[in-house]
Amino acid sequence: MINLQNECFFEDNDIYVLECHQGIIIVNNNYSGVNLYNKDLELRNTIDIFEGILIHTVYKNPYKNEVILYCPDNQVFVYLNLDTAFQKTINFIADIDECGLSNIYFWSGHEVLFLCGNKGYYKIDTDLFSLQELDTSVVEKEYPTFYTMLNESSKYLILEGGTEKLTYKDRINNEIAYFDFTNNIKIASSIPSKLGHEVIYLDGIFLSVHEEFIQAIKEGREVARIDTVPPYSFLKASKMTEQNESFIILRGNKSNSQQCFLSRYYIKN
Repeated sequence: MINLQNECFFEDNDIYVLECHQGIIIVNNNYSGVNLYNKDLELRNTIDIFEGILIHTVYKNPYKNEVILYCPDNQVFVYLNLDTAFQKTINFIADIDECGLSNIYFWSGHEVLFLCGNKGYYKIDTDLFSLQELDTSVVEKEYPTFYTMLNESSKYLILEGGTEKLTYKDRINNEIAYFDFTNNIKIASSIPSKLGHEVIYLDGIFLSVHEEFIQAIKEGREVARIDTVPPYSFLKASKMTEQNESFIILRGNKSNSQQCFLSRYYIKN
């Protein structure tokens, strides 16, 4: 059963970014920064960054209220503390903008590691606000969990990345799986139908996001479903935290990108 908790309508923001981090809902504020909302969809803060920013990915520190925004169109990373609004821009080096980054990353203390599409490893130091390339041997020796994650996941389609946790599609076995590398926990399900454009894992259930509907999948079957009403389509989904059953959905108007809904749902497992 999927229940609507609350929702909020927007008509002046072209929202294309949706992430949740430790109970904070993060969306872009058009093309100038981000807006932060609480679980009741009340505006908590507006953080201006710079005009023309295009955010591709939000990397999250699993232990603190800080994120790194990956902005390849602007050729920068932006470090952002969600509590204080402190921010720092870190310029790209080498060919990161051309090759792109994996959505698997490793954030520990003040170090954040990424894998580039050219198979190069990069590290951001959030104390020094520096970016450097790392040799493969250094990553294998000093960051073995991250290195193992990358090797193990190379044969799968990654649906949801993170620090030491993955959701992926196994094409060979026709299943979707969530894997927690830290605790060696794997939860898998066969795929009952075609997956949507986004899949997230939520407490034993996989949510498959299609434009017209969202499907909750468990043990190879659909256990719940919500449908949208035209002209709105489902764009993105994000779980509120790792510990509860609430998630946020972004629905957009196909004919007007400035009009959208943010909705908070609760799923009973």
